[in-house]
Amino acid sequence: MMSRRLAAGLSLTALSLVVAACGGESSAEEGADERYTIGIVQFSSSDETTETVIRGYVEYAEEQGWEYSKVDPQGSVDRAISAMNDFVEKGVDAIVVSVFPSDSLTAGVRAASAGDIPVISIVGGTAEGVPMSADAGRPNAEEISDLLIDDLGGSGEVLVLGYSAGLPCVGREEQLMDALDGTDIEVTREEVPIPGQVEAGTRIAQGWLADRPKGSGPLAVWGCFDDPSLGAVSALRQADRDDVLVYGINGTPAAVRAVRDGDMRATAFADAFGVGRDLAEQTPAVIEAGPGADARDVPLPTFLVTEDTYDEFATTHPEAVK
Repeated sequence: MMSRRLAAGLSLTALSLVVAACGGESSAEEGADERYTIGIVQFSSSDETTETVIRGYVEYAEEQGWEYSKVDPQGSVDRAISAMNDFVEKGVDAIVVSVFPSDSLTAGVRAASAGDIPVISIVGGTAEGVPMSADAGRPNAEEISDLLIDDLGGSGEVLVLGYSAGLPCVGREEQLMDALDGTDIEVTREEVPIPGQVEAGTRIAQGWLADRPKGSGPLAVWGCFDDPSLGAVSALRQADRDDVLVYGINGTPAAVRAVRDGDMRATAFADAFGVGRDLAEQTPAVIEAGPGADARDVPLPTFLVTEDTYDEFATTHPEAVK
C-alpha cells in the first residue's frame, strides 16, 4: 500500500500549490496514473446534498478508473464506524465519510490511521487522521441569516429547524444566532431527525403555526438545510398561509423551484457536486501524504437564491435548475 501512495508523487502541500497555479490539471494527471480503492461511508441516502457531493466525487473517481464501494449507515455513528473498520480490513487507499463529525468517529479513524489510511470528511471537520474536509458550516449561513433579519425588520418570531448531530447545521445555526443577537426576534428552536426530515418539518411547523394565527406579527421559518424548510412549505400550503417567510440552505432542486415559485423566500445554494469533484481531485495527494498530513478545509461556495437572483442563478448554475 505504501508503494502505491509514494507513486502518487506529490505531497498535499505541493498539490495545493499546483492546483492554485494550474487549475487542478496536475492532480487529475496524478490520479489517472493510479487505480486507487476508495471506501465511501455515506450519511444517509435521503440526505440529498451530501449524496450530491458523493456523486461529484464518484464521477471523478470513475473518470480516473478508481475502484470504490459505498455503505449507507442511515445516520448511525456506530454503523459508520463499523463500515470504516470493514474498509480498513479490505485495505482501501482512503476512506471518505459524509457529515458525521470527525470527533465522533474516533474508533474508526484510529483504525484507519493504524492502517496508514487517511480519512477524508464531507463536512464533518478535520481531526487527527482526517486531514481534509469540505467546510459547509458558518459561511453558508451568513447571507441568508442577514436576509432574514432584514426581511423581518429586526423583530418578530422565527422557527429554527436544526440538526445538532451534523457539524454543518451546528455551524450554520451558530451563525444565525450570532446574527440574531441584539435584535428583537424571538426564536423557537426544534430538532429534526434524519431520515424523516421533511415530514418532521411539516409536523413541527403545523404545531408552531397553530399558536400563531395569520396577522400575529412578522413570522419566518429557518432551516439549517432545505429539507425541513420544504416540509414547512407543505404545512403553510395546507393551512392556506402566505404570511410566513421560509429560508433554507443547500439549494436543492426542490428548494430552488420553491423560491422561483414564491413558496420560499430564499435558499443558499451550495455547489455540492463541484466540491465533491474538488475533494476527489485532491485525494491522490492526501493518500500520498497519509493520515498525518496537515489539516486543510475545502470551502463550499454558496449563491443566495431569491426571486430577484433566480435568473442569474439559472444562468450561472443551469445544472441546478431542474
